Amino acid sequence: MIELLVKKSILDLKPYIPNDYKYKYKMDANESPFNLPGNVLKSIIKNLQNLELNRYPDTDSRVLRREISKYIGVSFKNIIVGNGSDEMINIIINTFADKNDVVVSHFPTFVMYRLISKIAGVEYIDIPTDEDFNVDIDALIQTANDRGAKLIFLCSPNNPTGNLITKEEIIKVINATKSVVVVDEAYFEFGGKTIVQEVKNFSRLIVLRTLSKAFGAAGIRTGYLVAGDKIIERLNSVKLPYNLNTISQLIAIELLRNKSEILKRVQLINKERDKLYNEMKKIDGIKVYPSGANFILFRVDNGKKVFEGLLDRGVKVRFFSEGRLENHLRVTVGTQEENKVFIDVLKEVIKK
Repeated sequence: MIELLVKKSILDLKPYIPNDYKYKYKMDANESPFNLPGNVLKSIIKNLQNLELNRYPDTDSRVLRREISKYIGVSFKNIIVGNGSDEMINIIINTFADKNDVVVSHFPTFVMYRLISKIAGVEYIDIPTDEDFNVDIDALIQTANDRGAKLIFLCSPNNPTGNLITKEEIIKVINATKSVVVVDEAYFEFGGKTIVQEVKNFSRLIVLRTLSKAFGAAGIRTGYLVAGDKIIERLNSVKLPYNLNTISQLIAIELLRNKSEILKRVQLINKERDKLYNEMKKIDGIKVYPSGANFILFRVDNGKKVFEGLLDRGVKVRFFSEGRLENHLRVTVGTQEENKVFIDVLKEVIKK
């Protein structure tokens, strides 16, 4: 009986149930390998004592938005915050796409664009990338125009491949289509390339960001988007009140006020990423892709066997098996110790 009442668009969806793997080294989720600095944690704990948790949070996250504004150089009026990039994507799709409208992106990329589109009953079209996972910008533009796409999602640096899409390519997409163009910059700090300032010049541009990656705060589920005045007004009409809890707001504010110290770790991670990439390239039997993020994608002949071999030795990475990603794995850049363990174990597994 219940199945007859469920939306048809989600009947084939399955709940997200993480695998109960045992591991020592967690290198699968693109998290920072570092906890917050001790002085920042102490300040957070001290400030927690002054919170009135019996009160609802600031529904507009005004202090947090002003801190983000200082960080990115865009007015706080052009910023919305929420529970990670996922909530931002949900708000965007539910604002601009009616049932049976079209959303266009590229494959492979962040799975939530497709999932949230499906939940909303929106048609999702992905454009295949080339053998090195570069986006076919012309094909994407043509499909968006032919199908009258309401939204285009571009991820740069792209998850899970690490590719960067240039500013010129993004502007080309904006100028050549009538769609709202969403650029997901979740990993921006590692690649160093951003288009966020262009929200002042392009009324159909939205930029997504998060504190989960470079800021090392995946546990507080805080993301934000940046857009022009008219888009912000529309998105705010869909955003639910009190959407970001008081504790997450407090921690996010503290992180941004200590951004110089926290973002020094990006340099360490990038240095380790480059070392890891060079070491992986020396191993016979794998293809390694360059990355502008905090992870590296690589291909082997038997992905499942390598994944299980790594896991048996205590190293958990991400295994892909869909389409172009068959036999590909993604490793998150860890600490110097974690990366050394990964390389040693990978060499051992590949030889078998």
